[in-house]
Amino acid sequence: MLLYYLYARNKYDITSEEKNGKGYVYYLFIPKKKNEPAIVLELKYNKSAKETIEQIKEKNYIDRVKDYQEILLVGLNYDENKHHECIIERVIIR
Repeated sequence: MLLYYLYARNKYDITSEEKNGKGYVYYLFIPKKKNEPAIVLELKYNKSAKETIEQIKEKNYIDRVKDYQEILLVGLNYDENKHHECIIERVIIR
């Protein structure tokens, strides 16, 4: 995951634990070019990926990137057995 993060810095300004909407978003990837999708990434431990997506929506984490036409909501959960679950939901803003 670290390599993806490092590579993403070429196309995105990345913030972590930033106050956004009604809480703190885990990672926010803000595109350097308007034609790239913004990415809101939330991580959880021993929950579910679905819960992370619900939290992104409930706490309005997309507030800072709502001016972008496309936003990817990424919910990622890890459990104590080191298994992971990921959901990616595409949001189009018109």
